[in-house]
Amino acid sequence: MFDTAKFFDGIFNNSKQNAILIMDTDGIIQQVNEVFTTSYGYTNEDLHSKYFRLLFTEKDRAILRPEIELNITQREGSHTDENYIVHKDGTPIWVTGEAILVRIDNSASIVKIIHNIHAQKQLERYLLASTELLDSLFNSVQSGLLLLDSGMRTIKMNNAFRKLFRVDKLIKEGSKIQDIPNSFWSDLEIKNDIRNAMVHGGRINKEYVSGNEKNSFKKIHISSKLLLGEDSPEKRLLLVIKEA
Repeated sequence: MFDTAKFFDGIFNNSKQNAILIMDTDGIIQQVNEVFTTSYGYTNEDLHSKYFRLLFTEKDRAILRPEIELNITQREGSHTDENYIVHKDGTPIWVTGEAILVRIDNSASIVKIIHNIHAQKQLERYLLASTELLDSLFNSVQSGLLLLDSGMRTIKMNNAFRKLFRVDKLIKEGSKIQDIPNSFWSDLEIKNDIRNAMVHGGRINKEYVSGNEKNSFKKIHISSKLLLGEDSPEKRLLLVIKEA
């Protein structure tokens, strides 16, 4: 019979990229792997029997992010989020993690798998802050790019996007996506997908069919990336579009 306990032990002990934290369903830390101690400075002794909210920033504690994470994980079985982990030396480090509820016989634990994305977030912050560089990058990319704010209003689109959707007139910043003069952007499917990505953090990665007034249809592929400001709750969604 396959020994799942030994299988998990192998993942826990041999992982080189992902930090793993094990806690009970009340958020009390039981154990962390070597990647966690190396990446964030804590030892097992530092964390054992401590409430995991000590790993969150004061700002995240104030909005009850640890408690919300626990609640969703207990209710839905897993929860994925991007936020800071506070290093033992006090440095906040951007991470993405998935908390997974694991039930074995009559007991339950929460396993959190954490990946360091600090360098990526720093780059995103730089790009968001540097309008001149962002303009240059936008217009040098061959795929269509559309940047939206949290209200699903347009911030920026590149020349490849305009060509792909035959957008000849100027679209003012702050316009709703349905103001883009192509019926595709008024379709309920893409609007719902964008809303889900913006509100729930899901990623778009699918093909659509786009048509125009001359009944000319083509397949396009859209992927998305949610951009979060480091010191602001404002969300932006970047859509990358190309012909499939």
